[in-house]
Amino acid sequence: MKEKTKYTLKTFFASLIKNESAIEGAKNAPWWIAIVLFVLGSFLPIIPIMVNASKTYGASFLSGNIYGYEQAITSCSVDLKTNGYKFEVIENELIGYKDDTALTNTWQPREGEELAADLTPIAHYDATVDGCTVRTFNVFYSSRPYSGKVDSVVSLISDIDAVKYVKLTNQVYDAETFPEVNAESGTYIPSYLILYKGGIYSKIYKAGTSTAATGSYVGSDWKNHQLVDNELLKTVLVVENVSPNVLDTNYVDGVLTNWKNVFNDSYKTQKVKTFWFSSGLYYGIYLVLGVFMGLMMFLLTRGKNNPNRNYTFWLTFKIACWIILSPAVLAMILGFVWSQAAGLGFIVLIGLRTMWLSMRQLNPQAQQPR
Repeated sequence: MKEKTKYTLKTFFASLIKNESAIEGAKNAPWWIAIVLFVLGSFLPIIPIMVNASKTYGASFLSGNIYGYEQAITSCSVDLKTNGYKFEVIENELIGYKDDTALTNTWQPREGEELAADLTPIAHYDATVDGCTVRTFNVFYSSRPYSGKVDSVVSLISDIDAVKYVKLTNQVYDAETFPEVNAESGTYIPSYLILYKGGIYSKIYKAGTSTAATGSYVGSDWKNHQLVDNELLKTVLVVENVSPNVLDTNYVDGVLTNWKNVFNDSYKTQKVKTFWFSSGLYYGIYLVLGVFMGLMMFLLTRGKNNPNRNYTFWLTFKIACWIILSPAVLAMILGFVWSQAAGLGFIVLIGLRTMWLSMRQLNPQAQQPR
């Protein structure tokens, strides 16, 4: 091995923990090494972000306490089929029928209500909570198409979330009447499922409250569904080796599993978009951050009495490239151990490394002989 190669390798490994070696490498090593370290160091911290994004599924919102969601969605699915509803996926869009007639949005909101005109309540489920019979789940249909954006269904969601039910003992409210809010009687928002032409949205509320229980789900489209004869209810209501019975826990669990598969399939397109968007966004931020750290070191050496005032921006940028790898490795490890810190870990660590170097090696007072 050539002496120059040995010197470069020695300087590289030393630069992981020694600021002096990072400055030495920036000054004496080939410039392209700094660029390689810059690109690699900016990429390593996004690996846990990419892994976490690849592990997300549409049914992830059902992993916690779902407050009877399984019983509610099973009963509503059975009621829809019994009442002649059918939902077919035609050319990647969900089309609703009732008694083989196209389901149109004929229901209109009452005066003073803010529900969208293209949102039709089609099923509901009631349960006893704290001695009160309350609406715990609603199913809606909308002919709203998929616009290519998640916000195509935002107004439907906000409309439903804005309508609170009144909780009175032994009184059930019809989903189509949407009673006015009466705070003295106690109010709540039922969990709900929206089947719309472009996708699916579902949200779980703690029973009898206005507190959302888990993260909501949004399916971006119907392109990837493996539905039986392209029909939704036929797919979710068939449980192998189990007779249809909403009182049978095996059947209820099987139907919930089928719905989970539907949620996962609906989320595939959005999952890919989220994967590339989050990865690309953070990679871009980290690349800009590396340049900013080089600029910060350049500005810190501009002082009149600073012995490093002859440092060019190109040199300080290369110094930033040489110190980036150890924070990147630590941020990558931290991201796998603590997924919530995957995004901010690198920003904090590279900031600390830059401050350490600036205070010890680039600060004129720190370099004065004692």
